Amino acid sequence: MPPDSHGRDAMELPALTCCTWHMDGDVGVLTLNRPDRLNAIANTDIDELDRVIMRAGKEPSVRAMVITGAGRGFCSGADVKEWAAHADADEESWPAKMHRTIARLYWLPIPVIAAVNGVAAGSGFDIALTADMRFGSTAARFGQVYAQRGICPDAGGSYLLPRIVGEARAAELIYTGRIIDADEALRIGVLSEVVEPERLMERALEQARIFAAGPTVAIGEAKRNIRAGHTLSIEEALRNEQRGARICVPTEDKAEGLAAAIEKRRPVFVGR
Repeated sequence: MPPDSHGRDAMELPALTCCTWHMDGDVGVLTLNRPDRLNAIANTDIDELDRVIMRAGKEPSVRAMVITGAGRGFCSGADVKEWAAHADADEESWPAKMHRTIARLYWLPIPVIAAVNGVAAGSGFDIALTADMRFGSTAARFGQVYAQRGICPDAGGSYLLPRIVGEARAAELIYTGRIIDADEALRIGVLSEVVEPERLMERALEQARIFAAGPTVAIGEAKRNIRAGHTLSIEEALRNEQRGARICVPTEDKAEGLAAAIEKRRPVFVGR
């Protein structure tokens, strides 16, 4: 079940080592920050990432998020050297912890944009797939490289990718581990837009600010229903929409949206 979208309290972050976090107005920017390893994720990094993602879902001032990578890569996936050393670890090993973080990012009740600046491989590809939209630079590369390591996707790729590109195309990419470039990613729907590298963050933030200026509660409910709709009947989906509508009705943004429509002006939403 998705976590509740509401009742979000402020949450402090400890010092960060594998990533950075800053606010750009109402937009939180999460940057994976191990550029010497193409932002590969070590077992010891996941708890830190999880805390940052939790903050994005709990802090009312964060109304949209952009996730990107430092240097020339987005995220090359698991740190394979470190991962191999923990291959026989217990249930709190890399896969179990990564699953928790992927699910949290997938259900985050705010819009998330992935700004893919370079390689996104394995679980790095899967992190990008959890976003609502993906913008890529011309240098972006994507690969479900698990098969090349003798394993199957273990960070959500077998669930997320077919819902974006279709089952047959996802099967080909997963079974072969083939790397695709930005143009192919755009053509099959992995990317929403391709821009020059120097414009990537500008474009991602531009879109994130549009989302952040919207009615936060209503967008959160819409996202929740979109996500849940993958496994629901139409009747269940309609009941979820009815539930979301009831939640939106008493919000300040609902009143502002109605007033703006009557007064024929642009609404100014506050996120409540």
